[in-house]
Amino acid sequence: MALTVEAARRHLLVQSAARVDAAARRLLERGREAFQPAGAWNAAQVLGHLWDSVQVNHLRILRALEQPGLELEGYNQDRWVDVQGMEELPWPLLVEGWRADNHRLLQLARRLDADTCLRPRHPHSLHRIAWQPFRVEDPVTLDDLIRDYLGHLWHHLGRLDPALVPPMAPLPGLGPVSLPLRGARVRLRAFRDEDLDAVAAMLADEQVVRHLPGPARTREQSARTLDYFRRQHARDGYSAWALCEDGSDHCLGWCGLADFDSTGHVELLYCLERGAWGRGLASEAAALCVEAARVALGLPGLVAAVDPPNTASRRVLEKCGLRFWRQARHFGMLLDLFRVDFEVD
Repeated sequence: MALTVEAARRHLLVQSAARVDAAARRLLERGREAFQPAGAWNAAQVLGHLWDSVQVNHLRILRALEQPGLELEGYNQDRWVDVQGMEELPWPLLVEGWRADNHRLLQLARRLDADTCLRPRHPHSLHRIAWQPFRVEDPVTLDDLIRDYLGHLWHHLGRLDPALVPPMAPLPGLGPVSLPLRGARVRLRAFRDEDLDAVAAMLADEQVVRHLPGPARTREQSARTLDYFRRQHARDGYSAWALCEDGSDHCLGWCGLADFDSTGHVELLYCLERGAWGRGLASEAAALCVEAARVALGLPGLVAAVDPPNTASRRVLEKCGLRFWRQARHFGMLLDLFRVDFEVD
């Protein structure tokens, strides 16, 4: 049976509590001196900021219960960090205070019913106060606020130490996806070692990567990307897969599914070498992935991120039923996010 949006939301909250506990254990085991974050704040100030953030967002959720919209207040995070002297507090007190208040927020979020969390709200102030701002004209939900808080949390912890952000347990859907996936003209299969030459050439092409975060990739970086995709499929039952034309084993790029920015969403993603552009192959492969997400994995929906000038990619998503959702900054780029929610029988 497919997951409902509400079941996926509750899975995210339960997994977030487990990740908070795992991060707290590592923070305590390694000690303050082990963490040397880039930027103006030291480790205690970063953790103090995250403690402020969980307290502020806990109050925001409570205040949201008393209004039809989401008109909530911001705060001067730099000033708050400066005046509190968090670095003077014992490290175990900082860690335990932050951990306990996250459990309090997540407990509150788990007790909210689906209508309260998922009902569209307007007017709102998330265009001003959210970590990844929403457009003022777009309705938002309380679930959007909670996911934005969690994304901010994992972003900062990941900058302290990537090991503080372990992978979430996969959604309890119907997966894993059985490969290959076949369409009229395309086939999606698991990546192999011999695909590296084709993928490295694709990711070294400036025209291919101009709509992706960062510059052209080295061969070593391309190898790490393929290794990540293979490990993710083994762990979660889905990933990006090698895209081939039917009847050929040459890897033209990838298409598939991935976790999106620690907020519990699953992302549709694709990237093809230049010789495969303009032939409808990405649209056919993407449609296979959308169907696999809905039927094989039982997911409640998908998101996708597009560089706004990339009109061809927008058309691929629209053909697959995704519609513009909002803009957000990810990986240093302002991206258009698209979304589809599947109907549950």
